[in-house]
Amino acid sequence: MKLGLALAGGGVKGAAHIGVIKALEENGIKIDAIAGTSIGSIVGSLYAMGYSTEKMLEIFKYFAKEIMKTDARYFAGNLKTSRRLLGYGLLSGENTEIALKECAKAKEIRKLQDIKMPISIPTVDIVESKKYVFTNANFEEDYYINNAYIEKAVRASSSYPRSICTLWIFRS
Repeated sequence: MKLGLALAGGGVKGAAHIGVIKALEENGIKIDAIAGTSIGSIVGSLYAMGYSTEKMLEIFKYFAKEIMKTDARYFAGNLKTSRRLLGYGLLSGENTEIALKECAKAKEIRKLQDIKMPISIPTVDIVESKKYVFTNANFEEDYYINNAYIEKAVRASSSYPRSICTLWIFRS
């Protein structure tokens, strides 16, 4: 029997997903596929890239302060240039992207396709009201994207209007 694990969002509290993975491993339960949204996409992508639960905790501690830096000047600048708040937030999301890119680079991984474990990262296009799933699987449906950089997929899933700036991704 194969097991897939789905990880939810929930902000910093989502780091508890690491404890769940550790408990499953300690009980001999192997995870064959993983999916996650928001913080779940961060934990899920790190696990799928081959990071141990101990290393994931180290990564969280190392990057946590940098990722959560709020820059009022960033938000104020967005208000001056846009009449719509849709897509803007207190956090740029760039630090999350940089952190994931560094983690992927350390494992010699660039895109979702480079990950061996099946992974899915759902997201929503808030302008077009369409769902998309970043994945390393090859599906025919239009809403599956399998040629994305890991950090872009995670940032798109982690974006939350007015909190974390949304990421605009254009399909080629």
